[in-house]
Amino acid sequence: MNKVIKLIILSLITVAVVLTAVILISNLYFTVNSVETGSEQVVRISEEDLDNDLLIGRSYGYEDRLVFTYVPRTPEQKIDLYADYKIKEDGTTLAAGKHRPYEDVSVDNPISFEVQRNPSSVYELDISVEDTDGKLVHKSSMTLGSKNNYN
Repeated sequence: MNKVIKLIILSLITVAVVLTAVILISNLYFTVNSVETGSEQVVRISEEDLDNDLLIGRSYGYEDRLVFTYVPRTPEQKIDLYADYKIKEDGTTLAAGKHRPYEDVSVDNPISFEVQRNPSSVYELDISVEDTDGKLVHKSSMTLGSKNNYN
């Protein structure tokens, strides 16, 4: 009887782990360097080849919002940066910044943007980031939208 209870508990734990993994994987998740597209999303990313690219960009898509984050490639690093960015929805600028300072950028304190999402819209994000010496340390562009919105 004791073995049966252990087997049932082990089976329940296995099912819980598998369900959790399926839920996590089902969220639209992609990074600038490794893009995974869901069945309803098209992502187009271009990234400038920089020898000194200090940042990793990640984007998260939810039903009601999009979140874009940029963190240092070295997890322990904290750096001061300046960003120029423009976020557009269907060609209309939602947010923009010119030489906007970000202090102590780290894994715990990323450069981050969040916008409300309309499922039928196309979103574009262009960003370039400089260090305090004015050297370009990251540049990328991203377009995200439903497959129906692309030719």
